[in-house]
Amino acid sequence: MKICLINNLYPPYAVGGTERFVEEQAVELVSQGQQVMIITARPYQGWSYIHPVAGKDGKVTIYRLWQPNIFWYKDLAKHGLLTKLIWHFFDIFNFWLNKEVKDILKKERPDEVWTHNLTGIGFGIPKIIQKIGIKQVHYLHDVQLIEPSGVIAWPGEKLKFSQKFYGFLMKKKFGRPEVVIALSKFLEEFYWFKKFFPGSRWETKNEKMVLRLPKELPEVTDFLFVGSLVKHKGVELLLQAWESISGRANLHIVGDGELLPLVELWSQEFNNVNIYGRLEREDLARVYEKCQVLLFTSTCLENRPKVILEALQNGFYIIASDTGGVRELLTVNENAWLFKPGDLEELVKRMKRFT
Repeated sequence: MKICLINNLYPPYAVGGTERFVEEQAVELVSQGQQVMIITARPYQGWSYIHPVAGKDGKVTIYRLWQPNIFWYKDLAKHGLLTKLIWHFFDIFNFWLNKEVKDILKKERPDEVWTHNLTGIGFGIPKIIQKIGIKQVHYLHDVQLIEPSGVIAWPGEKLKFSQKFYGFLMKKKFGRPEVVIALSKFLEEFYWFKKFFPGSRWETKNEKMVLRLPKELPEVTDFLFVGSLVKHKGVELLLQAWESISGRANLHIVGDGELLPLVELWSQEFNNVNIYGRLEREDLARVYEKCQVLLFTSTCLENRPKVILEALQNGFYIIASDTGGVRELLTVNENAWLFKPGDLEELVKRMKRFT
């Protein structure tokens, strides 16, 4: 069977957990003997590359498309509100990419198309798939169909008018995929109660992932934070909590983002804090080996954080904010302890049990 995966980013342009998920999904499908192709976006590389560029990564065929817009998707965070609004308008109504994807699908004729995050590659894609008559399976990774940034502050009970309007547009654009897969019960309910995907068959994949017994704790605990160094990931909360910790412990911070300079400056006051920046998998694996406790301090709605799954696979204890679908992944009070998002006192209390 030929399966087409569509996501806005794919290595070497990956930035987060969704890209890792899609990459691992492709590897798994190939191992099952499936024929796999991927449609993804790429930056502008000159007029000779304005049409899709096809290549191979092992047994996977990859089509990389350029999106005509005022700048590339990965540069979105660098711009102000007005510029972002203009960018999103062209992103929603991008007829060029719609035609390019339609031509690829008609040429390749996959049996199924599995769509993931489509911001930056084309919201006309779902209707194209449905009109051609190919089975579509859509994966829900976050809240991007309500808030294009994917960031809604916890608890997210009241939506802004702009989010309601954007959600209305997305309902129209996505229509009715044959199957919708949510990676947490939280995310399924989030979209279900907002009346997304009427008539679609819903599935939820939210298995707990306790794959290894927790590590034996050494005399000196090594805490680990892995993620984007941005405000909504609770980075400033993490720094404040560390300043309140007494006892012997080390802190390891992996990731990059707009707060990296602040974190590097702050770390100069401590001899037990290590800043790594962004790491490739092999280097990150070595950091996992030396640490025992993961700190997940996000203050926004989260679905199924990849970093928590990786930490569980590495036998970590978990201290995490109780937001979105996080609780569904964990065996609370056995290898994991939760705290109210943004609650400094409660976070410090959880950390002190390891110092």
